[in-house]
Amino acid sequence: MDVCAPGPEYQAIDFIEIYGLARRLLISWSKAGAMLGPAEETTMKAQVLTRYDDSLTGSEWVSQQEVPDPKITKSTDVIVRIGGAGVCRTDLHIIEGVWRPHMDPTGDALLPLIMGHENAGWVEAIGKEVEGIKVGDPVIVHPKISGGTCLACRRGFDMHGPGKFPGLDCNGGYAEYLCTSERNIVALPKTLAPKDVAPYADAGLTAYRAAKKASRHLLPGES
Repeated sequence: MDVCAPGPEYQAIDFIEIYGLARRLLISWSKAGAMLGPAEETTMKAQVLTRYDDSLTGSEWVSQQEVPDPKITKSTDVIVRIGGAGVCRTDLHIIEGVWRPHMDPTGDALLPLIMGHENAGWVEAIGKEVEGIKVGDPVIVHPKISGGTCLACRRGFDMHGPGKFPGLDCNGGYAEYLCTSERNIVALPKTLAPKDVAPYADAGLTAYRAAKKASRHLLPGES
């Protein structure tokens, strides 16, 4: 049998994308194959905070564990396959227990917790009402899951409204997958790698807000 050399249309195989596609197919087959018996629950790897350490000298406060994959539970949910997750000073404060008096006063309500609120990756699955993005799209994730209808949200101040904050009061992105809301998703150009832009989900917003506030009082050439 003749073996043909690859033509100009040949492209390098992206094994990560092939793995993701195969995984999605297996999950969909499991859901569709009820006649074959109940599907096994799928799991993912995650870095899990199990205890606070105000000295940051311990080595066992965060450990890699196998945990259940996040699931679509709302029609506007989006599951993101994480491609990059930033480490913020807030993450260290969480480990130190700085936020504990406000978020976990008893010390047993929040932990174990998957931290990580600076996240970017690719859309893995979407709820039935999600529009504007599709599976496989590269995205960055706004850190606050808000409803969008309160006064703060309608003024553009989602951070001051009610909602959830992955990595602080619910599971975040130090894992293979993260469940968030359609409202939190910002599509990325395919030329940007999620791992290169993940910190902009928080650190970038902080700098942008400062520049935006200053711009109201500055003229070109001023600082």
